[in-house]
Amino acid sequence: MLFRQLKYFASVATKGSITAAAAELHVSQPALGTQIKKLEEELGVELLLRTHHGVTLTQAGERFLKHTTDILDRVKFAERDLSRFKGRIEGEVNLGVTPSSGRVLLPSIIDECSILYPEISIACKQGYSDEMINAVKRGELDLAFSHEPGKDDNLTATPVLAQELCLIGPIDLVKPDGAPISFQELSDYPLIQERKTHSTRSLLEEIAARLDMTLDIFMDADPIYLRKQMMDIHHRCTVSLYGLFYDEILAGHLAARPIDAPEMTRILYIIRKGGETMRPADRVVLEIIEKQVAAKISDGLYHWQEPGWRPDRKNKLQSVS
Repeated sequence: MLFRQLKYFASVATKGSITAAAAELHVSQPALGTQIKKLEEELGVELLLRTHHGVTLTQAGERFLKHTTDILDRVKFAERDLSRFKGRIEGEVNLGVTPSSGRVLLPSIIDECSILYPEISIACKQGYSDEMINAVKRGELDLAFSHEPGKDDNLTATPVLAQELCLIGPIDLVKPDGAPISFQELSDYPLIQERKTHSTRSLLEEIAARLDMTLDIFMDADPIYLRKQMMDIHHRCTVSLYGLFYDEILAGHLAARPIDAPEMTRILYIIRKGGETMRPADRVVLEIIEKQVAAKISDGLYHWQEPGWRPDRKNKLQSVS
């Protein structure tokens, strides 16, 4: 018994005419009649009664039509069910995020990926830039955000956005007018910062040494939630990315002012191993990341800019509303 014989029989039974069924199936009437006859011979029963006005079903034909319809419906369901696997992109993508990129981007990246590519799972790891770079080198991460390009010929670093480091603190210490301050003025503010090996802390120490000044570092505090707690308890400030304190600034608990120094603009990169063809799953997740970054730059909430952006100190940092 051939599958096409079942389709032919169902069409003839439904149309009540070999002529009409042949037209629907795009086969000749003799070929169609031959296949129906072979089916009847194989089953050992007569399925159709042929008359001058067309065909009608025998009792056996009516019973067989129910079986045939059920079989054809099941085949159609199977085809629909399997159609989603055509060109399917699947797999696990190990994604590394920094505190700022994870807080702002990760929820929307995972949401969009789950909708567009349900067969892809994203496994996330959070850490600072140096940790992300080393994890990519070791093959533990497929893609990672980093504020350092990772000076390694075996890595590919794609810049995705620019962010400003700001002085952030209680509104009675940091004037909430968004006006920039000079780097030298940072010495007037008691700071709670990351550990000394962190890239932001290293940058601050390097610039301070070059300007022959000393920063008032009250204490080191990692990770970011601990730094926020210590800032609240001890009423201190920090130099950090605006997005990390967006909620507190929006609520009016803290204020932010940009720092007038070219080094205070940080570039966020996507790091991956170079010299390798990207897996389809990695490629589509990277595309989703780039789309989400572009959307966040456009809405302006986190003061993100295109990678080539340079600050215009004629303008103040606009407060969120």
